[in-house]
Amino acid sequence: MNVRMCLWLGLGLVSMGAQAAPEIAQLYAPKLPEGSAWVRVVNPSDTAMQVRVGQGPSFALAASTALASPFQVVDSLQPLQVSINGREIKGLSAPKSAWVTLILDSDPARAPRLVIDPPLRGKDLRAELNVYNLANGCEKAEVKLANGAPVFNQLPFNGQAQRTINPVQATLIATCNENASLPMKLAPFRAGDRYSLFLIGSRQAPRLIGLVDQTAP
Repeated sequence: MNVRMCLWLGLGLVSMGAQAAPEIAQLYAPKLPEGSAWVRVVNPSDTAMQVRVGQGPSFALAASTALASPFQVVDSLQPLQVSINGREIKGLSAPKSAWVTLILDSDPARAPRLVIDPPLRGKDLRAELNVYNLANGCEKAEVKLANGAPVFNQLPFNGQAQRTINPVQATLIATCNENASLPMKLAPFRAGDRYSLFLIGSRQAPRLIGLVDQTAP
């Protein structure tokens, strides 16, 4: 996948200031046990689905309410246990030490698509920004600031891209061809955090949803 990403967010960002060392992100605090992985589930559909990973809690996921479950620890040496609407999905596995995102299909009987996210690389006063193009028919997605400065360019359908940024306040707009999403204001996040952007909907009506990634207690 050839994803061209801009190196800087450009104009229009307001720095939230340097954070003290104790305020490093929630994702940097937990330590994975040997032979484990992080797994979360994403439902880009507005139709709610009840999902459960392993022996963890069950989550009702839908794009209009809660798009993604928290990352939770799983044993990468064992088959991944995932149930959707009470039906167990077989044949999934999570690589050791990986950050895995499971993208649900609109048909709950189909196995989710497994995406292995890039390793965390944010350091100290920077944060991770990840984007996923899940908008049907959107072959090349763009994410820009409200003032037009590019953030991610030429992201293919089902593609994923990552960059590090300084903690900022900004409004983003995604486009598929000439069709633009509604403006989305980044939720507040801190140095060391990991932030996910999900482009959902369709090429004709793209929707951009963002959230600060969380880990299960």
